[in-house]
Order: sequence, then structure tokens, then C-alpha cells
Amino acid sequence: MGEAKRRHRNVGLCYLCGKPLTEPTSVDHVPPLLFFPKELRKKYDMSQLLTIRVHQACNLAWQLDEEYFVHTLLPIARGSESADAAHRQSFRKYQTGKNVRLINQVMNEFRHVVNGVHLPANRVAKLIDANRVHDVIWKIVRGLHFHHTGEVLPTLWSLTYTITPPYEDPPDFFKAFAQGREALGKYRGVFAYAFHKFPEVNDLHFWAFLLWDSIIITAAFHDPHCQCEYCVFVGPRLPESMPGTIRERP
Repeated sequence: MGEAKRRHRNVGLCYLCGKPLTEPTSVDHVPPLLFFPKELRKKYDMSQLLTIRVHQACNLAWQLDEEYFVHTLLPIARGSESADAAHRQSFRKYQTGKNVRLINQVMNEFRHVVNGVHLPANRVAKLIDANRVHDVIWKIVRGLHFHHTGEVLPTLWSLTYTITPPYEDPPDFFKAFAQGREALGKYRGVFAYAFHKFPEVNDLHFWAFLLWDSIIITAAFHDPHCQCEYCVFVGPRLPESMPGTIRERP
């Protein structure tokens, strides 16, 4: 189906649930507004952030997971203007009693012992809630995909993702993908992205994000209409009874 037809077909739909928009609605920032520290929004007049109208209930359902996503990645972000500003904003909220429980939860995810293995004194492991991180990455992909194509991707879908902190070398496949490719995004010092669909590889979708000019995130998934052996036999949707099931949203 052509891009124009897909856009026409999906006018008036909430990209989060795929259903027709009915009041009450609100605007959803893609990526989340939490990515953009207030001091930078004022300094650089970030008045043109991408927003998409969605159901208010769908929007609110993501608030806690987006806050977790930001706070679980912030400790590994460093060395850039936007990362430093995000740290300052988080610390100011903590001082006023906001997000104290969440920040304490994230700090408890740091481990010196992992599966019985004691790490060197100068090393620490950062655990994450893989399902919540997966879901927020998928939400961002769905929002940007809807923005570019007008197509609503499924609520439940499985993708493979990587997160590379600034002190580690990014994966070779990211280097190959990024070479010579122009990044997108209105305010790339906070959030930049690129994407491509590979028809020759079962219509594989590949996305790359640069968050706070510091953290590299990649995401890859099969097209919803993929007919490869894996998708036909198992399908990207995970059964509710399986460990690691992606949680369905309202």
C-alpha cells in the first residue's frame, strides 16, 4: 500500500492503541518530553518538539515507564551538555522530594556481584527492567514510524535492542549502518535518530537513537507483514504465558 493511502487510512487514529481518536485526547511527545531538560528547552527555544495527538488514557499509561526509562539510563550518560543538564534536572527534583522512590530503585539496580561473580573493585553492573525498557523503545519507534509513514504499528511486538554507554565501543553493525547516513531530529544534541527498512532481509526495520549525545540505542524488528519461517511459525507476538512477555497497553 502506498504511503499516501496509508496516511489517509490512519488519519484520526491513536498510534498507541490503533483505535479512532475520541475525547479526551492529549498530545504525546515523541520521543518523551522527559528527554529534554527544561533548561535546554529555554536556552535553545525548543518550541517545535514533535507531538502526536493520542487518547489521554493511552498517554498517561506510559508515564511511569518513561520516567523509569530516563532514570535508569541517566547514570550512564555523561560528558555532554544535554546529559549534564538532565542530571541537574533529576537532582533538583530529588532535592524537592520528587521521584525519590524511583531514584532509589534505580540506584539499587547497581551490583558489585552478578550471579555469584564478584566484579573488580573498579567495576559495577547496572541491571535494568528489560521489559520496561523494551516497551519504551518500541513506543518511540512506533511514534516516529507513525510520524513518517502514517502507519500504526502493532501494540504488541518483539524487537531486539542494544544500549551502548559512552565509555564503550558501539556494535559493528551500528557503525556500518551509521556510516554516511544523516541523522534526523530537530534537536539532535538531545535526541537524534536514523532508520531504514531492508527489503532484502525479510523487510527488517532497523532504528538507531543517540540520546543526550551520549547513549547509543539500536532496535531491529521484522515487519508486521513478514512471512519468514520464524514469524509464520512463532510470530513476533509473545504468548501471555511466556517469560518476558511484552505487556499490553490499554
